[in-house]
Amino acid sequence: MKTIGIIAEFNPFHKGHEYLIKKCKEKLNADYCVVVMSGDYVERGAPAIISKFDRARMALSCGADIVFELPVYYSLGSAEYFASGAISLLDRLGVVDYLCFGSENPDIESLNSIAEILSDEPQSYKDALGKYLKMGDSYPVSRKKALNDYFTLEKSDISSAYVDILESPNNILAVEYLKAIRRIKSKITPFTIKREGADYHSEGIEEISSAQGIRNMIFSNSETEKSLIKAQLPSASAAFFTEYAGKYLDSNDFSDFLYYKLISDKNSGYTKYLDVNNDLSNRILGVLESYTNFDSFCNSLKTRNLTYTRISRCLLHILLNITQENMDSYKLDGFTCYGRILGSQKESSALLSMIQKKGTLPILHRLKDAKEFLSPLEFALFEETLSATTIYNRVAQNNIKSEYRLKPVIL
Repeated sequence: MKTIGIIAEFNPFHKGHEYLIKKCKEKLNADYCVVVMSGDYVERGAPAIISKFDRARMALSCGADIVFELPVYYSLGSAEYFASGAISLLDRLGVVDYLCFGSENPDIESLNSIAEILSDEPQSYKDALGKYLKMGDSYPVSRKKALNDYFTLEKSDISSAYVDILESPNNILAVEYLKAIRRIKSKITPFTIKREGADYHSEGIEEISSAQGIRNMIFSNSETEKSLIKAQLPSASAAFFTEYAGKYLDSNDFSDFLYYKLISDKNSGYTKYLDVNNDLSNRILGVLESYTNFDSFCNSLKTRNLTYTRISRCLLHILLNITQENMDSYKLDGFTCYGRILGSQKESSALLSMIQKKGTLPILHRLKDAKEFLSPLEFALFEETLSATTIYNRVAQNNIKSEYRLKPVIL
């Protein structure tokens, strides 16, 4: 039995995702595809536009065999935390042979070379990184400049052109996946295919559009865009959006919740929350009186070294009580995780049996069993993720009174 693993957000599930699953299954002659998917919040610092169960159903309809939820500390973390949490989960399932992903650069060797340097962090690289951060550059810019300096100083055989790999978001995630695999000495083999279609950040319409472009079409809600959406999605996804009568969420839907939390915490500041340093905490306090909504507040906080994405992530960390102290505990534990199943295929019972036999991860078939089966740290992460879900469900107005009543999607 050969099994591939995919880490994803599916926000929403589009043709590029379908291509990745089918192509990797075909090329690797795989029997099963295991997905670790962000739940209610995604890595760019935003709520998922639709329910995690709806997104899991789309994935199952298009080739996935089982979908696990990525806990909120990782789904809403930096690329490093996102990758580390997901790889920890996949590795502990005990059945995943290959990690499959799409990247702008499909050369595993070059991606691994960058991952090795960023994992080992030679002193000359660390010195250069610190220098550029102190000069006010953002972390991504500082990292690229530091790598370029390292290659130049060390006269490395690795081409300095490799630095350009970190210009592309999917390459950045790929490197973080490889770092995480190295860190835990996982036996999972990385496998990449060249990303098809529009760039990750592209807002335009192409044969295979980016998730961002599709989200823009969805939020426009025009009849013209509705017809375009259908052309961009697999039939299962297109059918869902044709019939969907619920609410599509964006960050501004959380504006009032966020404002209340910021006001409540203003006397103590915000540095206890994940990734919020003194500078950002002080900036928040300095412009809090001009708060109107989530999006405009993010823009008012932007600086040369603070990107919109980092700020929006930090604001959601504050809103959802995601703290640095707790992340440090989960990280020290090897990135604490558990296996909450969002959905599976009826035919995947053999895969589930193999996970139960070979895995070292507690699998939650029923949420009410969580306290009994999870360690104290696992249960703490589970409860924090559930609390974040409660806020999401409240904003979505989806009338879900309790996650405990929900069952996984079975196709």
